[in-house]
Amino acid sequence: MFSLVLALAAAVGVQAIPDVQVVPKENSCSNWPFYHQMSSVAGPFSLFADSTGTDIDGNKASYATISETTIAAAWVGIYNQPGAAAPLVQCQAFGSAEMLAMKLDDAFQPLSISEHTYHEYDGLMFAKTITRGEPIEPHWHYYPNGTRQDGTFLGWNNFTTWAYLLDEQTSKYRVRLMTDSAQKLNEGEFAGFVRAGDPSLSD
Repeated sequence: MFSLVLALAAAVGVQAIPDVQVVPKENSCSNWPFYHQMSSVAGPFSLFADSTGTDIDGNKASYATISETTIAAAWVGIYNQPGAAAPLVQCQAFGSAEMLAMKLDDAFQPLSISEHTYHEYDGLMFAKTITRGEPIEPHWHYYPNGTRQDGTFLGWNNFTTWAYLLDEQTSKYRVRLMTDSAQKLNEGEFAGFVRAGDPSLSD
């Protein structure tokens, strides 16, 4: 089992995430950004931090490989620094399922939310998961006044809030999906969303 060394988040001035109504969209590539009807592929685009209330908002996602490949090829996290080169992400078909995929080496590998527990810490975003996982689904957010929040957000089963925690070994923020409204943040974590698209664009 791979070892993750955890540290307190370096970001300061953390604010509460926005008060939004979460609206799930059909898990189809047509509901992800930059959809191409001719190829039925959406993207490529980036995954990035959003609404954390910290200076990592807009930082892109990358991956850290896992030595125990019977579990997954890699876990996905958010860079600690802005402007870092990030692997491409797209939505494509894997058999009959349409899934988000991240480019690892020269191939796009499907992304999913892990149900496997590491040190009582589940909900991680894995690439090329071997153990059982759940699909990452697109969601929209609406403010109480009915205005839609810019962007398409990653989640599953109506949950789109992710807990961020800095991993010192990789200098990436490991993210876990909070899949129960009763779940609490652990020490050193802060909450935010994970968004698909381009950080320089409003949608």
